[in-house]
Amino acid sequence: MAAAGGALGLLLAHWGVPLILAMGRDAIPRATEVGLDTNVLVFTVVIAALTGIIFGLAPVWQSSRLDVQGILKETARSTASGRAFLRQWLVVAEIALSLVLLVGTGLLLRSFHRLQQVNAGFSTERVLSFRLDLSPQKYDGEDRQIAFFQSLQEKLKALPGAQEVGFASQVPLRSNGWQPQFAIEGQPTLPPSERPSMDLTVASPGYFRTMGIPLLRGRYFTEQDNREHLRGRDLSNLSDGERWTAGLNVIIVDEEFARRYWPNENPIGKQVRLPWGLSPDRQPLMTVVGVVARVKLTRLNEPGGFVQAYLSALQAAGTARTVLIKTTLEPEKLAAAAFQQVFAMNPEQPVYDVQTLDDLRHKSLAPETLNLGLLGCFAAVALLLAAIGLYGVISNAITQRTQEIGIRIALGAQSRDVFKLIVGQGMKLALIGVLSGLAAALALTRLMKGLLFAVKTTDPFTYILIALLLTVVAFLACWVPARRATKVDPVIALKYE
Repeated sequence: MAAAGGALGLLLAHWGVPLILAMGRDAIPRATEVGLDTNVLVFTVVIAALTGIIFGLAPVWQSSRLDVQGILKETARSTASGRAFLRQWLVVAEIALSLVLLVGTGLLLRSFHRLQQVNAGFSTERVLSFRLDLSPQKYDGEDRQIAFFQSLQEKLKALPGAQEVGFASQVPLRSNGWQPQFAIEGQPTLPPSERPSMDLTVASPGYFRTMGIPLLRGRYFTEQDNREHLRGRDLSNLSDGERWTAGLNVIIVDEEFARRYWPNENPIGKQVRLPWGLSPDRQPLMTVVGVVARVKLTRLNEPGGFVQAYLSALQAAGTARTVLIKTTLEPEKLAAAAFQQVFAMNPEQPVYDVQTLDDLRHKSLAPETLNLGLLGCFAAVALLLAAIGLYGVISNAITQRTQEIGIRIALGAQSRDVFKLIVGQGMKLALIGVLSGLAAALALTRLMKGLLFAVKTTDPFTYILIALLLTVVAFLACWVPARRATKVDPVIALKYE
C-alpha cells in the first residue's frame, strides 16, 4: 500500500509541478529552473517506505501482546477494540489537521478577496505599457531626450483607438525606488540625517489622465511646464547634474503629502526644496501646482510608505521611460502599431517589458495567489483524507457490530434508530476533531498574520463557516455506511461469527 501510494504521489508530482509553476510563475524566482529533483525524490521514497514499515509494524506489535487464552474466550470484535480505539483517534487527528488547513485557506481567501477590492489609486483598464531605454550617446542632451518622448507621444496619440498617451520614469505596483530627501520651504530646516524622503516619479503632462489618477486640487502638468524658463541663462558654469536640476520649478504632490506638511492649509503655491547635496543657491525650489490621489507604488497591501510627488518630464529629462497608452481597443491590438512608430523614429531602439496594466496588477498579486493555491491544495487533500478515514472507521465499526445491529433490529429497532446510532458514533469523533482543530487553529494561524490583509487571524466568520463545512463533510462520510447498516438482515447478522 505504501509503494502504491508513493508511486501515485510521484505521478501527481510529475503532473503537479508544472501546474504550480504556471500558477506561480510571477512569484517563484528562477521558476524555469524548478523541476523534480533527484535528492527530493529519494527522500520522499524513503519517507513512503518508512511510513509503510512503521504503520505496518504497529498492529504487529500490538498483536504480539495479545493474551491467547483471552482471545479464545472473547469474540473477534472485542479483540479488535484496542486497534479501533487507535484508528478513531487517528481520524480525530486528521479532522483537526484538515480544519487547521481549511481555516488557513479560508483566511487567505478572505484576505485575497479584500486585496482585490483595494483601490490602487489609478485605473488599469485598457492601458498598454512598454519600456524604452534611449542610447545616451545618440541622445546626449536633455533637450534631445525630451524631444524624442514628446514626438513619440504625438505619434502614438494619432493612432486609431488611442485615447491618452503619457510616459513616466516608473509605474505603480513596480516602483523602481527613487526616494530623495526634501525640505519644505518656510518650515524649520532639519539636518540631513533627519530630513524626510519621498517617492518621486517623473511624469509627462498626459500621464495622469492616461493612468486615471484623480486630481484633487490645482492642476496637472501642462506643455508649459518645460525648460523654456532657462533660455538666455548661462549654464556653462554648471555641472551636468546642476544643469539638470536647474530646469525644475514645479511639482505635484499626493494627498498624504499635503495632509502631512500643510494640514488645514491650501498646498497650492507652497514650495518644496530638493537639497541633493547642492549649495543652497543651486538647490531646485519647486512650486506645488497640483494635488493628486495617492497610488499604490509597490504592492496593493503596502501599509504606508513615503509621501509621493511628481516632477514634470518636460523639465526632468531622462533616457529610461515607461510609455503608457490608454485605448478604446484591446491593448494588445495596438501594440504592433505603437512599436512601428518607435522604430520609425529609431530603427535600432529596443522595446521591452511590454504588458497591460491589468497584467501588472495581476502579477502584483502573484505571491498571494500562489500561497492561496498551495494551502488550498493541502487543505483539500487533508479534507479528503479525513473524510476517507472517517468513512473507513465507521465502515469497520459496522462490520465489527453486525451481530449487535442484527439483534437490535430483531428486537424491534427501527431503521432510523440504527441510522442515528451509527451516525452518532461518527459525528462524536468529528465533533472532537473539530473542537481540537479550532483550538489548534486559534494558536497556529497567528503565524499567518504577515500573510493576511484586512482580516484578523481570529475572524469568526471563517472559523464558523469552516467548522460547518467540515461537519457536513463528516456527516456525508458517515451517511453511506449508516445507510448500509440500516439494511442489515437480522437472520444473517445472528449467524455472524
